Parts: sequence; C-alpha cells; structure tokens
Amino acid sequence: MIQNHKPSSAKSVKHHAIEPPSLLKHLLVSTMKTGHYLATFALFAFLPLLPAQDKAHLSIDSPFGSFVEEGAPFFTQTLDARNFGANPEKTNLTPRGIIIPLGQDFFGCFDPDLLRWSLIWKANQDREYLTMDGMGPGSYRFPNRKAPPGQDSLPVPMGEPIFASAALPGWCIGKKPTANDPRERGSSDEGEIGLGPIPESIGRFSGIRLTDDGVVLEYQMGGLKVREQIKSEKGDGTASIRRILEVTGKANTTVWQSARGQGDHNPEYPNWKKWTGSGTQVTTFAKKGLTQSKANPSTPVANDLPSSPAPPAWAETIQTSITTSESSGAFVFDDLALPVPNPWKRNVRLSGFDFYSDGRAAFCTFDGDIWIAEGLTEGSDTITWSRFASGLHEPKTICIVDDEIYVSDRNGIVKLNDTDSNGEADWYENFSNIVAQTAETREFAMDMAAASSGGFYLAKGGQVGSTRGKLNGTIVKVSSDGRSYEVIATGLRQPYIGYNAETGILTSSDQQGHWKPATPIYQIEQGKYYGFQPSKFKEKAVHPAPIAPPEIWIPHFINQSGASQVWMNGKARMGPLNGDLVHIGYNRPEIFKVYLDDTHSQGAVVPVLSGFPSGILKGRINPIDGRLYLCGFEIWGTSGDRISGLFRVRPTGAPSWTPRRLEASKRGVLLTFDQKLSPELASELGRYSVDRWNYQQTHNYGSGNFKLDGEPGQEAVPVASTQLSNDGKSLFLGLVGMKPSHTLRVTYRIPVPESTQVDSAYLTIRSLPKIDLTENGFQDNTVDLNWDPSLTTSGEVIEPTAKLGKEVALLYGCVACHATGESGIPAPAPISAGAGAGAGAMVAVGPPWIGLWNSLRTFTDGSFVKNADETYLRESILDPGRRVAEGFDTEKTGVGMPSYLGVLKDHEIDSIVLYIKSLSKKRK
Repeated sequence: MIQNHKPSSAKSVKHHAIEPPSLLKHLLVSTMKTGHYLATFALFAFLPLLPAQDKAHLSIDSPFGSFVEEGAPFFTQTLDARNFGANPEKTNLTPRGIIIPLGQDFFGCFDPDLLRWSLIWKANQDREYLTMDGMGPGSYRFPNRKAPPGQDSLPVPMGEPIFASAALPGWCIGKKPTANDPRERGSSDEGEIGLGPIPESIGRFSGIRLTDDGVVLEYQMGGLKVREQIKSEKGDGTASIRRILEVTGKANTTVWQSARGQGDHNPEYPNWKKWTGSGTQVTTFAKKGLTQSKANPSTPVANDLPSSPAPPAWAETIQTSITTSESSGAFVFDDLALPVPNPWKRNVRLSGFDFYSDGRAAFCTFDGDIWIAEGLTEGSDTITWSRFASGLHEPKTICIVDDEIYVSDRNGIVKLNDTDSNGEADWYENFSNIVAQTAETREFAMDMAAASSGGFYLAKGGQVGSTRGKLNGTIVKVSSDGRSYEVIATGLRQPYIGYNAETGILTSSDQQGHWKPATPIYQIEQGKYYGFQPSKFKEKAVHPAPIAPPEIWIPHFINQSGASQVWMNGKARMGPLNGDLVHIGYNRPEIFKVYLDDTHSQGAVVPVLSGFPSGILKGRINPIDGRLYLCGFEIWGTSGDRISGLFRVRPTGAPSWTPRRLEASKRGVLLTFDQKLSPELASELGRYSVDRWNYQQTHNYGSGNFKLDGEPGQEAVPVASTQLSNDGKSLFLGLVGMKPSHTLRVTYRIPVPESTQVDSAYLTIRSLPKIDLTENGFQDNTVDLNWDPSLTTSGEVIEPTAKLGKEVALLYGCVACHATGESGIPAPAPISAGAGAGAGAMVAVGPPWIGLWNSLRTFTDGSFVKNADETYLRESILDPGRRVAEGFDTEKTGVGMPSYLGVLKDHEIDSIVLYIKSLSKKRK
C-alpha cells in the first residue's frame, strides 16, 4: 500500500523536450567580488533529453530503475577519469566523488578529500555519462554480479571532458602555493591516490546541503568558510556552467586556488590563482582551446547562494506486511516485507540499520538510500516505510546516537540532518572523513559501532587487487569529534564487528581466504595483528608482527562467511539468549551462540537458528520489544534465494537445548542446559561423537582439515564416560586424550525422551584447564577415562549417491558459487567481456556444474583436460589451487576455493562427483 504523507510541495520529476543539437563552443568567464567568487563556463550545447548512465545498464531486464535515480540532486561515487579525453590527467582518480548533474547534460565531480573539482564533463551524443562499473552500480540491476578486485573496473565518465584536474589539493593557504600532496602516505603503496583528506590546517569538507535551488557544497579553508554551488543555466542557444563561491571569515587570508594550465600568468606559479578573502579581484579560468573573457570587476554576482532547505522529494509512504511464524523450536523468525515495489522503482538491498529510542528504525541500502520504518515492534501488523535520504556511496552500516543518524560509507561517517523537520535529510554533514578510503572495490567500510565513550569503531575491508592503501584491513577508533583516529588492529580481510557497550569488549569475525584458513571470531585487542595479507603477495607476504590467533575457529562448512556479532544485553528480551553474544553467518544464513571462556583466549559456537531466505549481515536489538532484528542482501554467495530480507527473531517459550555453558578441560567437555536431562539416555555413549582437527594458516585460500600430527583429515576423540550433575542439567563427557586443537566438534543427540534433535558444538582449545566437578554441582570429581570402542562406534558403511551429493553440496555451500540449474539453487552470473552495465562487475565465483562432466576444461596456466572426469573432479575438490579454470582466478573473482582435503569423507566426495555427473544432461 502506498500513501501520501508529506507536503504537496514535494519535487516532481522533470521531463525535458528533445531539441536538435548545435555545435559545441566554449566560453569561460569568472568574476569575484567581496565574499563571492563566480566562475562561468559558457557552452553551446545540446538541449536535454532524459540522461542515462549507460544504455547497457538500462538494457538489463530488471524491475528496478536506473542506479542513479532520475532527478537526483547528487550522488556519491568513485570516478576514474585517468584515461578520459584526448589529454587526460593521468592521476585523475577520485575515490570519493560527489557527482552533481548540472543540467544540459553536464556533470561535475567534486573531490571532498582534496577540495577540488576533479572533472566537469558533458554526456555523449547518446546522453550516456557514466559506466555502471564498481560493486554497487554493477550489481544494482543484476544483484549477484560482483566487481573484480582492484581499481581497474571502476565507473568511468562517458562523453567529453570540459575541465579536469590532477589528484592534488584544490586550494592552498599561505604566502606561496605548493604543488605537492601534503597527505601522509603511511604504509600505502606507491601510486595509491586514496590517502584520505588534506590536513585540516589547509581545509576540511563540511558537507552537502540540499536547498530549494539545488546543491550547495560547504567546506573550510584555514579560517575561511566556503559555500559553493555549480550548475548549468540555459541562455539563448547556449548553456552556461556557473560556479559561485561564497567566502566568509578572515579578511586578509591569502588563498591560492588550483587552476592547472590556467593560472594568473605568473611564471613562478603558473598553475595557481591568487586572491584574498577581502576586496575584489578578477580571475579567469582558462582551458586550452577555450575563448576567454573577463567580466567587469564591479559587476555584482547575479544571485547569492540559496539557503532554504529543499522541499520533500519523496512524498509517498509504503506499507508492508509482517508474516509471523510458528515453530516447535526455542526460536523462530518473523518475515518483515520490504518496500518493494515502490514509486521510484528503487532496489532495496538492506545493508545495515539501527533503532531510534521509540522503536522506529533507520535502514541503509547498499545503493545509497536511507529508509525509516515504523511499526516494527512485535504486535504490529503493518510496517510504514518512508525515504529519508539518498546518494550515499555503498553504505554498509548505520548507527543512531541520541536519536541522530550516522551512516558509514566510502565517504566516511556522514551525519544526516533534517533541518526543517519535513521528514527528509537536507544537510549531509561530514562528521568524519579522516579515515582514508581507496578506490579498491573491496575496501568497504564493512561495519561500525558507536563507542560508549563517544566516537565510533570502524572496520575496513582488507582485500587488495592493485595498490594497497593506508588502512586496508584495519579496525580504527574515530574520536568523539570526528577529527582524529587511532588504529586498534590490523591484518583483517573483511571484518564485521560486535561491541558490548556495557563491558567495552570488541569482537570481530573475518572471512575465510588467504591467510584465513576458516572463519575466525576474535576478541579485538589494541595493537594486535591478525595475519591477513593480500593474495597478490602469495608466499612472499611479509608479516609485520606475530599473527594473533582467534578465540574461535568456525569450520568453513558451518559458516562460510562470518558477519556481525550482537550482544543480547540492555533491553534484550531473547529468553535463553539473554546476556549472550550472537554471531551472524551469511553464506548459509544462520545465527550462532558464542561462548568465550573466563580467560577470553578460547571459546566455542553452537548453531541456534537457520533457514533465513536471504543472506543476513547485521543485527540490532529493538529497545521497545527487546527482540533481535536481522537484515542482509545478496551480492556475495549465499544459499538464500532473495535479494534482501528483514527478520525478527524471538523466543517461542519452548525448551531451548542450546547449552547455557560449554567448556573444555583436561578430562573432557562440560555442557550445561536450562532443562533436566534423562539419566538413562545421558549415559548412552552412542549418543555422542567427538572429533578434532587443525588448520594450516598459509597464503593459500582457506585450509583443509589436518590431524594433530599434520596428516590430512580429522581424528576421532573417544567418549569414555558421561556424568550428570546433581540437578540433572549439566553433562560432563569424559574424553580420552584431550589436547589443544583448532576445532573440537562435539555432536550429540539431546538425551531426553521427547527429543530427536541432534546438535553440534565447535570448540577451539588453546589450553586445558582443570574443572572440579564437585564445585560445579556433581556428586564427585572422578572421571572414568577407560574407553570401550564397541560402545561408541557403529561400523556403518555409507553408499555414495547423487542424492547425497546434492545434500552435501547444499550443506557445504558449494551451490552458492557453482551453478547447477536445479530449482531452488541459486546460480552465479556469467562473466562478461562487454563494456558498460558494470561489465567489470559481472563476475561469477566458480565454474558452473551444469554440463561439467566430460567437458573440455582450460586452465589459467594454459593447460587443459579434454574430459572432466572423476580424477579431475577429485583433484579440484582436494587441491583446487593446482589448476584453476580460465576466467575464475582469484585476481578476477576476489574469492578462491578452499581445499576440502580432510573435510569431506570419501563417500561424500564420491557422492558429489555422482551429482555433478547427473547434471551433464542439463548442459546448454
């Protein structure tokens, strides 16, 4: 249901008539008076049609509109103009670009880090102005397309350049200008441009203001405050691009404005214009080949900059339903419908959210929109959605502090202000852009948490496909004023964090990959290095410090991609999970209970609830109903079949068999439950199975499983005895030969008559403390460790089948990367060699299994096999890095395949081969 809830003054979409083109001519005029600076580019130009980013993007069959919404006043995006035009500026890459449609098919890109106009350009004859490359644009209309790593498949301008600048500061304060980049390079590679903002002593970007007459940019230079507007104005057959600067502050400050190739004809400083913050000066921007003209210095600026907030742009609200669920288990999730479809044909890929104190929530989408939702609280039947903001750059996390919205995206931390209380943001305030951002497609601001002491923790993506920046793969703490930061931890791949505001404990997951053998959960400590090095270094990677181990390793087949963690504290009403830490799994959407022992050096996880129909990434506790809410979206591999989803997790009141306590010791494992166990069933040793393995942390992508002696595989740990505590709620498993291991898997059938449930717990053991059973409620402290193999082994032989192979493929997440053509199993997008439409983003993760059997396979090293047979398939499963299929190397996909050596049993491998063989008839 769509309703109109906002004032009737909301902006309407403008449709322009088609008029014939004329010859393009250029005229550049500039004027300055006290406190104002006016630059005018006058051009004979086309009169506008409806602009498009690129035709290939819009030709994709999709229910959604263009990535950049028609009529949008601005959007933020990386812009790669390094090879744009006949004489390009070779360093002109803008990791943080504010792109403003100027009208008449002209566009401007402002660089808030360097306070420069990096590019002003005109769309081509087909009215295309930007390729839809990069992660967000490339996947917008085809949600499972991924951009390759690096900085070579970025949005590129289309058309004709009017003005371009090198990646150097746009302003200088002082008696003499300098052409040097004043930013510290830190540990960044040579050639890396994304070094963050210039020092605040030179200048600082303040924000983007939406007014009733267009976009106004605001920033500071020394003691001067600058408000700036640039737009096109149509004259008699011409289009003028007007740049107005309104300057206030210290009257005699000397300011040098970058004007490469068009300075004040001062041979000492040919690329700079000099003026002061008082008096009147006339300056002229020049561009080779342009006709120049000087305006009368005494001529006043035709119009001052607007200051009144923009009227509402999105008048309608959208109502969606809530589908409640029932379950016999301890927890269930409700399905909360998203505002799709909507009047603006916007895709809604929820990437993060947070709650207001009254239970409303603000959501960010990966495509740059902010939505406000009312009616989420348990008991409501309907959710009311309204749009609050747009134009952000791939935001992935949002925090509400004192009921004010802070969004973390590639631009930094943006505070969204509604200055006239009309329900929409009109002042996009730069709270902090101090943390450097490169153009690398994987260097997201992955996650953010508001610190109880003020400021924010930021987790930065660490993958590098080209040059490494200053802060790739770090967790940093931004100060409460946003003006400074400190690095907390390094060596992370794609971290998602969890923060306990009551204790100050900061945790982080990471993604399996190079130097990450499985999914880790860390308790983050100041100054620690966690081991990730980009794949391009391979075995030559140099670790700057010892690699800090995680508190918990989660096996790849249980949690292929780790996401955020959420503490069930404060106002949480989550029943058996109250006070606990919950970890979110993405690939196979699932939540886990996390156990950390008293030393916080080791712990465990137990799966709690799965079956979510979309990938999940972020979670928050609603302060009104106390329930856990989850959201996420598809772009990386996930077994969910939806683009995005929003869910509410709540306890049902049914008994929970998730252990309240889980702890390893020298003589075995202690499990404590909330309900009593059956003494007769608890004593049946055949109900328990325990095995263990280690990982190898190397430059290879992931790791197989290895026995403690280094041989591939997993080794059984004999269950010798069981004991129940006096209250019947604690169970101690006496285990033979307990030793430290990366993963100890304890599988058990719940020992109560009314349950057939089988669960597994996954422990990481670094030390083996003594547990006094009498102090924990047991009758005595003795443990029988005499093992009788006949009581715990069945000797069952499992026959391989294609049906079992499909089940194994689903369990281990194989189908998230390999297309099968089976109904209900998602298939990745094909690799595209074309241009436009996010061509660089059309990357599949793994070769399709459809028709793979007996097909010709060509590899990245030039070798090939004529027939993909059982031998080839087994090799690919056990040693995937040996021969990689052409087009699927890690440098292109950003993802590798881990070895399943020691992970899959022989009958499971044989079953997968049979399943792949059964798909041969589906070959197209």
